[in-house]
Amino acid sequence: MPDRIRVLFAIGSLEGGGSERQLINILRHIDRSQFEPHLYLARRIGEFLSQVPDDVPVVAFDDEPSPGGFYLPGRIRRAQITHLTSLLHRKQIDVVYDRTPHMTLITGPACDLSSVPRLSTVVSNPAHDLRDNIGRFRWFKYRILKQEYRLAERVIANSEPLAQACREFYSLADDQVIVIPNGFDFEQLQRLASAEAQLEALPPSTFHIVAAGRLEECKGFDILFEALNELVNVRDHLNIVVSIAGRGSEEARLTYLAAQHCLEQVVRFVGFLENPYPLIRSADLFCLTSRYEGMPNVLVEAMSLGVPVLSTDCPHGPRDILQNGKLGTLVPDFDPQKIADGIEQAMNADANQGNRTSNAEESVLSRFGIGPATRSLEEHLTLAARRHR
Repeated sequence: MPDRIRVLFAIGSLEGGGSERQLINILRHIDRSQFEPHLYLARRIGEFLSQVPDDVPVVAFDDEPSPGGFYLPGRIRRAQITHLTSLLHRKQIDVVYDRTPHMTLITGPACDLSSVPRLSTVVSNPAHDLRDNIGRFRWFKYRILKQEYRLAERVIANSEPLAQACREFYSLADDQVIVIPNGFDFEQLQRLASAEAQLEALPPSTFHIVAAGRLEECKGFDILFEALNELVNVRDHLNIVVSIAGRGSEEARLTYLAAQHCLEQVVRFVGFLENPYPLIRSADLFCLTSRYEGMPNVLVEAMSLGVPVLSTDCPHGPRDILQNGKLGTLVPDFDPQKIADGIEQAMNADANQGNRTSNAEESVLSRFGIGPATRSLEEHLTLAARRHR
């Protein structure tokens, strides 16, 4: 297939997370007759490495010998920029797509040095991302990111509220930021949800809640535990079991909090699941209690599986996905009491709950398919590459 556009997709690693799942979906579905996809990683690690399509070459910075010498701030980043710049020339890459600000800090200068156009994706509130996830020297990195987002062909956000937050935080022009919602391969998701899985048997009277995500402060599992404390220890709902899928730096603290609230028999930490969908499908309610999001993939996935959902009204994503609470319970103010109220209402749901869940399923299937999202991305990749050919 001559004259295909060579696209280098770049991300830090393929450890379990929403961005990593999204990138795997894009690599699977991008049109091979028009594009030749390549993948660049800072670190060749992660559960999703096995899911990279066989025809996608993978290059990782940590495949190279570790540079010796004394540690100096920024030395690794400079080595990564040099490594990527060389790769862009060697592979004759036409356009780069990066995901997460950590990767933009590398791809931005490398693309500038190589005169290769770049699309950069922002997936969560930039102010919170800078505060919680960007690491040391954050204001120095903020200045670099602000410059590199301005130099990108386009900055991609997965929702309009997030796009507006990017424009304001990085002082970007309106047309610099575009919206491409995350896309989901719902057919594959249904197959995965139907796969045999060893799920712990629960008594018939159990109300089973599932939550999933990185065990980090931003995901608000501590807020969920406060709500569970109210439900179990104050309101005497003793038939609740909560399965939490994921891992992260907060696991030890959350285990301690569960014990502090006497919830050891209520909360089950099931760890990272490469296929969490049988567990999600088994839920009577899926809960997302994040402090902030970009577009919470797992909320869309749960709705597509016909599971009732409850979410905090955090910035950004849940309000749009749930259409202001029409398709699921939207809780304001991160209030554990109101979360407890929402869970209690789900436990006592009437027949109308089934109608709302059915409407929610139809809504996400019509709005967030992988096909339209990938075609939109392909259009912008093509425009960027042609402008520089």
